[in-house]
Amino acid sequence: MKDNARQLAAVLKKIKNKEIFHVQIPSKNKLVFNQVVPYLFLYRQFLSPDPMLAELVKSEPAYFRVKDPQMDISDWIAPMLNQLVEEFGSCLIIEAWTAGPEQEEDIRIHIARKNVQAIAYYLGKQLETESAISTVEIVTESKTKATQSLSPASVQLDNLNSNILYMGLGIKPKYLLGADQQILPIDLRHFREAISRSLSKTFFEFIRIHTLSKPTAFKISHPKKMLPLAWEIDQKLARESQRFDFLLLITPTNSYDAWLQFKKGNYRKMPVFRYRPMPIDPDIIKRNLYNLHIEDLYDPSIAYLFRDKRKELDQMMSMLSERGKEGFLLGSMQVFGTVNEKLLEKAQAILTITANDREVRTKVEDIVSAEEFAKLAQEELDYLKQQDPSFSTTVRLRDDIYGVMVNQGVLNISKQYSLPRHRVKALIQHEVGTHIVTYYNGKKQPFSLFRLGVPGYEKLQEGLAVLAEYLVGGLTNNRLRILAGRVIAVHHMQQGNSFLDTFAVLVDKHQFLPETAFQMTMRVFRSGGLTKDALYLSGLIELTNYIKSGRDLSLLTMGKIREDYIPIVEELMLKGMLKAPVLIPRYLTSPYQEVLLNLKKNKGIFQMIQ
Repeated sequence: MKDNARQLAAVLKKIKNKEIFHVQIPSKNKLVFNQVVPYLFLYRQFLSPDPMLAELVKSEPAYFRVKDPQMDISDWIAPMLNQLVEEFGSCLIIEAWTAGPEQEEDIRIHIARKNVQAIAYYLGKQLETESAISTVEIVTESKTKATQSLSPASVQLDNLNSNILYMGLGIKPKYLLGADQQILPIDLRHFREAISRSLSKTFFEFIRIHTLSKPTAFKISHPKKMLPLAWEIDQKLARESQRFDFLLLITPTNSYDAWLQFKKGNYRKMPVFRYRPMPIDPDIIKRNLYNLHIEDLYDPSIAYLFRDKRKELDQMMSMLSERGKEGFLLGSMQVFGTVNEKLLEKAQAILTITANDREVRTKVEDIVSAEEFAKLAQEELDYLKQQDPSFSTTVRLRDDIYGVMVNQGVLNISKQYSLPRHRVKALIQHEVGTHIVTYYNGKKQPFSLFRLGVPGYEKLQEGLAVLAEYLVGGLTNNRLRILAGRVIAVHHMQQGNSFLDTFAVLVDKHQFLPETAFQMTMRVFRSGGLTKDALYLSGLIELTNYIKSGRDLSLLTMGKIREDYIPIVEELMLKGMLKAPVLIPRYLTSPYQEVLLNLKKNKGIFQMIQ
C-alpha cells in the first residue's frame, strides 16, 4: 500500500510539473501520459478483452489500461482527475468497453450529467461522419449505470468533481466474426481509426469549450521521440520515392528532334520517341514498400497518409513496368483519373467562347530565349531567399527535355525553349511561385511526403499554378485554350484515337498551331498514354469553389497536398506535427490580393469556367 501511495504521489507530481510519463502499475496495468492534458482514456481490459480497444488505447494522448481485476482504480482515478482539474480547470474522461449482444447500435455513448451533453453530441456527430460506423446513440442514464456496469470498481461519478466530464462508450464488435470471434483485420483497422479520429477532434473541442486553454497549447511535444516508427516509415517511403524521377522516365528525350521530323514528314508519319533507360526494378521497390509496417501505427491520420502514398507508389511502379504498352494508360487512369462528361463540356465551352482568340505567332523581338528566362527565374528565386536565407535551389538548362519542368525543387529548362515576353511573369509564378515554393515549404515539414507530393496532389497543385498565372495578369484566353485543348486531347486518346488523329483534331477543328498541337499530343501520348494533363483545368475549376467558400489560400502552399487532405493537415498542425508555410509566393502578396478579392466576389475567370 505504501508503495502504491508513493507511486501515486510521484504521478501527481509529474502531472503538476507537466512531465511526460509512462508508469507500469504492478504488475499488469499501464498509465501513460504522452503529454499532460486534461483528458484520460480508460480501458479496463480484464472486463472485456477486445483486439480493437487494445490497439485504440495506444493512440490516445493519455490513457489508463487496467488488466488486473483486483485493482481498485478509484484510488488512482479520483486523485489524478482532481489534479488535472486543478491544473486546467476541467478534464474529460472517456471509458470504452465491448457492448453486450443486446446493443444494436455500433456505438452507444453513455452520459449521466447535463454538463457533458454538448461534448457527447459533438462526439456522436463526428462518429456519424465516419463511413466505418453506421449508427450512434446517446443515452442519458443514472450515475450508477453510465459507467461500465459489469465492473465492481466502476468510477463513482457521485464522488467526482463536477468539472470532471465522463462519457462511457459501449462498442459493438462488428470487426469480430462468428462464435469463435474471428478478427476481420481491415474492418478492425477502419473502426479503430474512425473512433481515434473522432476522439481527437472531440478532445480539441473539449479544450476549446470547457477550459481556458487554447487547443494549440496542446501540441504534441517532440514527435520524433514519441513516434519513432512513423519517422522510420517516412524516411523509407522517401528513399523509395527518390530512387526514380517519374516524369523524366516517362517523358521522351528527343521531343524537339521528333517535332522536326514530324514537321518534315508533313504531319503524316507517326513520330518515334526515345526514353531514358529504366534505372530501377519496379518489383523490388514494390517489395520494399510492402515491407513497411504501416499497420503498426496508431495515429490514424499519419497511417492514412503513409498508406495512401504507398498505394500511389505501387501504382506508379506498375505504370513504369508497362511503359510504352497498353497497360500504361490503364495505370494512368488509376493515378491521375480520366476526363468525365462535365469536364469535357467545360473544355468545349472554353474553346467555343475563345474561338476568336486563336494563337498567333509572336514577333521575334518579343520572344524570350531559354537563357534569358533562366535569369529572370533566378531573380524570383532570389526574392524568395529574402524570406528564408536557408532557401536554396537552382535553374538548369538541358537538352533532354521539352519545355519547362520542376523536379525535386529544381527548375529545368530546355535549351531550345522560348516564350512570348508577356508570358514570362505568369510562367515564373506557375513554376517557381507554386511548384518550387510548395516543394520547399513541404521540405520544411517533418514528413517527407509533403515535399514529394501526397497521392493525387497534382490536381490542386496545377490548379493553384494556373491560378497564380491569373493573379499576376498572365492567364490569357490563349492559355485557357491550351488547358482546354489538353482536356480534349486526353479525352480523344482515352476514346481509342491515335496520335495522328488527335493532332489533326487540335489543328483542324480547334485551330491550334501545329507545333503547339504536337507538344500537347506528345504530352498526352507519352509512354503509352498519360491523362495527367486534364488536371490543369479540372484543378482550376476545383480551386474556384475553394476560393468562393472563403477558405485560406496560403494553406495550400504548405506542401504538395490535395484538397481533401486539408482537414488532416489542419489536425496535424493543431498537434504540432506540421508547420505553417515558410515561403509566401509573390502572387499572394500586394498588389495581387485585390485580384483575389474580386475572385471571391465571383468576378473574373470564374465567369468563364463555371
